[in-house]
Amino acid sequence: MKQSKSPPPAADADNGTVNRVLRILTRFAEKERWGLNELSRSLNLPRGTTHRLLTLCKPLNFVAQDEEGQYTPGIELYRLAGRLASEIPINQIGDPILQEVRDQTDETVLLTLLVRNELKMFFTSSASPAHPLRYRIEKNRLEPLCWGAAGRSLLAFLSEEEIGQVVQRAEPSPLDGRPMDVDELLQSLRTIRGQGYAVSFSQRAPGAYGVAVPFFDFRGEIRGNLTLTIPDFRFDPAKQDTLVGLLREAAATLTRRLGWS
Repeated sequence: MKQSKSPPPAADADNGTVNRVLRILTRFAEKERWGLNELSRSLNLPRGTTHRLLTLCKPLNFVAQDEEGQYTPGIELYRLAGRLASEIPINQIGDPILQEVRDQTDETVLLTLLVRNELKMFFTSSASPAHPLRYRIEKNRLEPLCWGAAGRSLLAFLSEEEIGQVVQRAEPSPLDGRPMDVDELLQSLRTIRGQGYAVSFSQRAPGAYGVAVPFFDFRGEIRGNLTLTIPDFRFDPAKQDTLVGLLREAAATLTRRLGWS
């Protein structure tokens, strides 16, 4: 009597091809064009393995290649990302709140979320006034926590161990590549914890002030923030307390609507 063959182990699905393909696709949230060598280095995978995985993704239109041979998101990845992004509950709940703060301040307001396992953050939604910004805000791209009011207002409420990991990374400024000043960063975090909000100037965008107020989940864990970004020629230090008050009220409203106490 023949014995039936046992199914193959599931290790490949957990740690092999599926895992690596998903890692590749997440890289396109960071930037839209990758060379093969650059992508393989970022994934710590052999060049041949990365090429094979990209070849698997192309027929399903999750990955495409441009005329220069650079790999880009495929139309199916854009379709899926757009569909899911439009249905993120926090965006649906947050957008009216952002619009209200924009109308009260006539400045751009951002909803920022923490990605705690990565010790990174990303801007998920924004509301801007009619006058144009002098710089571009990248949404859904992972950003360091050690620069700008948006990042530091999150980092200040993480554990000492997590702050230490961010310090060890020593990520340079995303604006101009300046090195991180550890003493300045740690002093800034102490100030933010004490006052409950963060203010920065020209750390993520040229000539712009950032004012950020964090919000927390029902466990009291840091979850994200609301950030105003204001060009220096419109920033009035005398109005800072008023701006912080508006952000505090908006963050509290967002927290309640999300069901967090």
